Amino acid sequence: MSSESHASRQIQVLRDLGLSRAESEVYLACLQLGAGGAGTLSSYRVAQEMGRDPANVGKIVNALAHLQAIRVVQEKPRLFVAVPPEEFTDHLLGRMRRRGAEAVSLLEDFGGQSADGVAQALTGREQTATRARALFAACRRDLLVAGSPEMVRELGLDLERVAETPGCRVRVVSPQAFSSSVVEISALPTAGRLGQDQNEDWLLVACDDQSWLVALLPQSGTASEGPCGWWSSGSVLARVWADYLEQCWRTGVRAGSGRQVPVVEAPAVEAPAAEDAPLPASFPSFAAEMPAATVDHGAAARADEPSAPAQAPAVSPAAAATSPTTSTIQAPQKTDTPPITPKPAAEPAAAPAPWTRSLSADEADQAGFSFLFKHERKPGRDGR
Repeated sequence: MSSESHASRQIQVLRDLGLSRAESEVYLACLQLGAGGAGTLSSYRVAQEMGRDPANVGKIVNALAHLQAIRVVQEKPRLFVAVPPEEFTDHLLGRMRRRGAEAVSLLEDFGGQSADGVAQALTGREQTATRARALFAACRRDLLVAGSPEMVRELGLDLERVAETPGCRVRVVSPQAFSSSVVEISALPTAGRLGQDQNEDWLLVACDDQSWLVALLPQSGTASEGPCGWWSSGSVLARVWADYLEQCWRTGVRAGSGRQVPVVEAPAVEAPAAEDAPLPASFPSFAAEMPAATVDHGAAARADEPSAPAQAPAVSPAAAATSPTTSTIQAPQKTDTPPITPKPAAEPAAAPAPWTRSLSADEADQAGFSFLFKHERKPGRDGR
């Protein structure tokens, strides 16, 4: 870097701290003279070094003294020294903090207001995680979260802190099972992948039927073209997301994946037991619809079901008169039923992974809810 470009950069940094260009140039000249062993300085000495008008330099020196960039050591004649950059910048930062606190105090009547019901954009992974944690901290009753394994693992400790709050219930849906003593986790590996790339992460949040967040996060080290997600508070859409995530969570629980949490169902109303009616002495005749020599072979297929004793179907008088001989119809014999082999006991499900378990590419490829962000074009009648 050349000396000119370095000096330009120094002046620009001072201007970023709030100094004007003229103040930056005079302060930089004072630092250079002090570094050269000039000792105490005067406005005339600095003006000669810079080739400027002493009167104008004197005014700038007064402004720098007010900003505490120089320290006056004598008034008549006025002599001063440049304040070291470390001390000067610390003073500037302290003054900015004090001014910031004062601004908050004066404008507190306008604080705490949010655009309820308006979706606000999320522009990156860090902002998404920060906003999700803010929604978690505001939860008072019910928190439903669905996300890729990486996002669930990243937010796992925050979810457990919310679940430990009295009165808060936290339920998580993810393609991968996790273990937690306080968070109710449902693994739903068949949901399908959300992102276009297996390295993309995704997150859905519904909190207290009041706030929601949905985001499809880009890969690490890549910039997103526009918003990567949206969030809102005080929105009716939060109830829609909450119902959807609860159905997904129940589906994972009923499928037997992840941590088994009992699902509270409405008690079934039992029908009153019917009284056993006596069996009829004989069954009705079907001679008009059935030929005389027809045998009901379906009884053999229903041999394992309890039934009344088999009887020969009745023969109508007209059919008996025209038949040269009367044939005796035997009841079908019960066939031997092969013994039922008991099914082997199902192997116990694999233990859920802790928050810190590594994620394989196949598991990342199974992350779900793709219809939320991409729409496949269906072929037309012409096949295109």
